[in-house]
Amino acid sequence: MAGRLLRVGTFLSTGPIGTSEALRRLPATPAVPAQARERCLELLARLEQVEFVHDLNLDRTHIRGGRVYHGELCLNELDLYVWYAQIDRGPGSYHIEALRTLSHDTRVVIAPESFATGVDKFRSHLLLERAGVRVPDTVLLHRGNVAAAEPVLAEWGRALLKPRGGYFGHGVLLIEDYATLRDVADYVTAAAPGAADETLLLERFYDNDLADWVSVTLVGDSVMYGYRKRPSRWAAMPGGTAKVYDATGSGGEVDLCEVPAAHEELALRAQKALGAQIIGFDMILHQGAPIIVDENTFPGLYPEFFRAAGKDLGFELFRVIARAVDECRTSTLAVRHR
Repeated sequence: MAGRLLRVGTFLSTGPIGTSEALRRLPATPAVPAQARERCLELLARLEQVEFVHDLNLDRTHIRGGRVYHGELCLNELDLYVWYAQIDRGPGSYHIEALRTLSHDTRVVIAPESFATGVDKFRSHLLLERAGVRVPDTVLLHRGNVAAAEPVLAEWGRALLKPRGGYFGHGVLLIEDYATLRDVADYVTAAAPGAADETLLLERFYDNDLADWVSVTLVGDSVMYGYRKRPSRWAAMPGGTAKVYDATGSGGEVDLCEVPAAHEELALRAQKALGAQIIGFDMILHQGAPIIVDENTFPGLYPEFFRAAGKDLGFELFRVIARAVDECRTSTLAVRHR
């Protein structure tokens, strides 16, 4: 006997959605390249016992009575909603609220809680550390209690001050002494007294060579490839150090590279801990071992790198969705047979 027809909604973005200032600073490139999107949708059309509703843009939804509507369609009545888009990820984000509301009744891929953790450097580092994944030592402070960092800096020597939701290296500052941190905190408080984020995130600085920096991209539960930023994307910091920095946020300036076995093992463990279907991890090499220094919910999905690695992004996205469909079908059958 044929199973029940599953209803699945999708939204694979061709660009950022929303109106926040942060989104306007993102690259204009699509989250999913158009060719990969079309390839994925073509493969999805072959799945049996599934009714797809595509292009369910979160920007065109509203929430009423704890249910998310796209026009007349109630998304909470779907079995599965799959999305991948550059969305507003700041405090009070409507997109995240809509996804969280929807997830009470409908399975959502990418899971909103996993996504919200992935875009917050403190929360993602904390989760990975608790899972035994090597990340930098971190300290989170309230701006009014910056003195608590003085003994930490005395122990560490140097630290990086990072925006919790930052990207492209913007706002990353090398802190070599407590006085600098104190004055930066005072400046931020005076210049932006109403800022929503009252925290300061300090990350221990580890000596490393940017020539060993590697970013690893994963889709599903597999490593797709690794890449390095070219020296044009390095920016000098004090004391002969440097950071990866993209002033214009235009992306690119990358070269495909091998993923050492230790980096691959670390990336797979981190992906499993975060539960993220599409993720990237930036790693440095310190004393011969990799350390994850950044989690990227929107990693570089470079079509030329997929081709060079013998992979097909459209097919990999299809695999993610098809697996979610199978899991939905299995859970639906389990409920019916209780």
